[in-house]
Amino acid sequence: MWSKQEARARADRQHSVDVSLFGRMVADATDLNVDAACQVAHALSVHAVDNEYDYFTAVDDHKKADDEEDAGAGMIGTVEFNSSTLYRYATVDVDRLHDNLGDAEATRRAVEAFTRAFVSSMPTGKQNTFANRTLPDAVLVIVRETQSINLVGAFEEAIDDDVEGGRVVAAIGRLAEHARELHEAFDEQPVDAWVFGVGEKKVAPLAELARRGTFDPTVRAVGALVADRLAGQA
Repeated sequence: MWSKQEARARADRQHSVDVSLFGRMVADATDLNVDAACQVAHALSVHAVDNEYDYFTAVDDHKKADDEEDAGAGMIGTVEFNSSTLYRYATVDVDRLHDNLGDAEATRRAVEAFTRAFVSSMPTGKQNTFANRTLPDAVLVIVRETQSINLVGAFEEAIDDDVEGGRVVAAIGRLAEHARELHEAFDEQPVDAWVFGVGEKKVAPLAELARRGTFDPTVRAVGALVADRLAGQA
């Protein structure tokens, strides 16, 4: 049986990857708190969108066997939903993550795992209802020594529904232009950058900002860069 002191000491070392990435707060033991190394912005529609409503009923089959029960549905309700082209953004402070994990190899693997999950994972709720099994049309990964930069300002004005070439192509072009102008205005020089996506029209604008590739090589390249830079700090 651990003492309170031993339990506290064990809780504050060898942090798991999820605690190291997203942090931990213990209200009555602030010395056990862990500052998050990851920030995730809410997904933003790049165009105007209206919610629609899915009306549903749930049938109670037992009512058929009970003369005293009223007939009809056991439950009715609505689910709000929409279909939109989203801009998603997340950032990881690798130095903070390394401090939390305390191990360079674990940090590399955590960065690779987070990058892979952020790009390819899907919400598990309402899968049977909406089957939202989609992958990004374009992914831009930028490594910086300066502060992280969210490029959401590209969509301060909504993309028109009838824009030539479609909303995805227009949104990617807008994103690339905003990134170029922002880098120029603030003298930003990224350490490295990669881009991959679906189709030449979607990837070409971003290729001016980053090296082109595909999913797996990009993840491995990010991990290798993290490992090299952490080794240089040792």
